[in-house]
Amino acid sequence: MPAAMADRVGGYWLYPLLLIIETIGAAILCWKGLPLFRLLIADPVSYATRERILVWSLIANLLIQIGYWLRYRIRPALPRLHNALLGHIVLFVSRLSFVVATSVFSFVFIAKKLEGQIDVARYILTMVGLFSFFCYMLELQRFGNALIGPEQKSAAQP
Repeated sequence: MPAAMADRVGGYWLYPLLLIIETIGAAILCWKGLPLFRLLIADPVSYATRERILVWSLIANLLIQIGYWLRYRIRPALPRLHNALLGHIVLFVSRLSFVVATSVFSFVFIAKKLEGQIDVARYILTMVGLFSFFCYMLELQRFGNALIGPEQKSAAQP
């Protein structure tokens, strides 16, 4: 999309707004999900359905998906700021979010520590959460690469 069209679709404020929406969703998933994950790793038998966490999870997934797919559809202009250090930090956080998602996937689906304790709807919600983290990771990658800059991007990628 040409820069002139990006200006009509929201200028340079829309991308940061959508990234903030996604980041709030990811923060909620971590804030509510990581303590539960730690509890379950310590004692998988202690799993019990928690309706409050379900509501927070739905809100978080909705925020991430809305932010991601609006950005994908509208394609607002990326920030013009170029800072290699900040870009590398954002890429590092992107990889960390992938590690968190991989850990949850391994615990729930590979090790099957909750088999028989979790219903199909919760499995589906877990997959939606993992997909949301994947979308957020992609967005952080896009943002980090934009911060690094076009001439440095190829050097930063393995």
